[in-house]
Amino acid sequence: MNTTLTRKLLIILLALLIGVLYCIHLLVKDYQALQAPKLLRMLFKRDVNLQKTRPNVRWRKILQHDTIQCTRLLFCDLGVRPPDTEVRRGFVFMLTLNPHEEDSSSQTEFQKAYRFGKLGEENCRREYPMCPFKASLLFELVQYLLHTNV
Repeated sequence: MNTTLTRKLLIILLALLIGVLYCIHLLVKDYQALQAPKLLRMLFKRDVNLQKTRPNVRWRKILQHDTIQCTRLLFCDLGVRPPDTEVRRGFVFMLTLNPHEEDSSSQTEFQKAYRFGKLGEENCRREYPMCPFKASLLFELVQYLLHTNV
């Protein structure tokens, strides 16, 4: 393989990885906003201009950047495993919240991923084959971001 092609492939891979990291970052920020006490919610910069006093999950934006389906794989894996930690329960809870109108159809995609997981782990990889990472690694990344207060 020539070096020009290798560089192009590496750039594409890095761009996809940045998209995955951005989706996970958005999810973590939304999770943190949902977990914050009501008085502290106003400290979240993105909540200042909301018409409603409740934080929301930016499902449409997350789906838009989930080009290689890693965030959907993460939610599929949440369906496979029991919600045995506060974080897992919180992420599953995010799926039940009433979304803003523009996020409704995108939220449905993540709910569908969760339901695929309920059918068995092999369904996750079959439905979301493009993600090069294991769901466990993605969840470790979530845990890391939550503990570093990014």
